[in-house]
Amino acid sequence: MSRRRVGILAAAGALAASVATSMPASAEVAHRTCPKGAFCAYSGDWETGRVLLATQGNWSGTIYNVQSTFNNGYRDPGADHVQLGYEASGISYSICIHYAPGGGQYEHHWNNITVKSVRWRGEC
Repeated sequence: MSRRRVGILAAAGALAASVATSMPASAEVAHRTCPKGAFCAYSGDWETGRVLLATQGNWSGTIYNVQSTFNNGYRDPGADHVQLGYEASGISYSICIHYAPGGGQYEHHWNNITVKSVRWRGEC
């Protein structure tokens, strides 16, 4: 094989390797107001209005009038879903929310719920 051909093949291999290593390992959802790795609650529909909560860890307290939520967590088996504790019309509920862009629903639209707790957990 000629030197020129070996050089061309080496350059092509180096280019292919650099492209392969620069691509992300998995598709991620870019969100304009919820930082990657956080669970967020909003005052408006479809993640609009004020960010009322953005937490990357477990949280408890009281946040009134939540209209939408978004789980922008990292893929991490055992800790990428959120168990959300909330109240609606005076009744307590709990729901498991998947991470974006995982295989389930990661954004929810509510009607004035009160968020009481966020607990990171494994698969729902």
